[in-house]
Amino acid sequence: MTNSAHLFSGSGVPARLRDGRTVTIRIASPRDAGDVSAMHMRCSTETVRHRYHSVPTMTGRFLSQLVGTDIALVAEAPNRAIVALANLGRDDTDAGELAVIVEDRWQRAGLGTTLLNHLVSMARLVGYREVYIAGLPGTRWYCTTLARHGRTSLERSDGYDAMRLTLRPPLARLPAELGRTAAA
Repeated sequence: MTNSAHLFSGSGVPARLRDGRTVTIRIASPRDAGDVSAMHMRCSTETVRHRYHSVPTMTGRFLSQLVGTDIALVAEAPNRAIVALANLGRDDTDAGELAVIVEDRWQRAGLGTTLLNHLVSMARLVGYREVYIAGLPGTRWYCTTLARHGRTSLERSDGYDAMRLTLRPPLARLPAELGRTAAA
């Protein structure tokens, strides 16, 4: 995704969904915590369970963690409501976990895929060697999306499936200061 690098500057990028609706994708900030909480409240229990594998309480600490991961993106509707959240958090290695939640009425229009594509591109730009998504068994939309980016492997366990994507480094490295999430 060619415009993913622009997200590091703090400016948003427009995205047109398959159904014609538009959103602005941008880096999340701590100021977004209340709007992210409101978006979660508009989601069905099923949607929240698929994202977190449970139904967590939206405490201030939890919301701060969501918008404070290495890379956190939000999708903002024309009315300025946040309708999706995507996260990339580094684990103890050079791998990172990807996660996306899209408000129910915005699902099946390509928004989750668009966000996932941005996260993968951004992870590659800042030097992740691998990214993965842990999903409930049978959830497969992310498998096709990750496979478009390179070599993947699927790991299955009793409680979840994990799709891993090995990342090739970018041809050129960005300056280190561009790899930090805007925290304003």
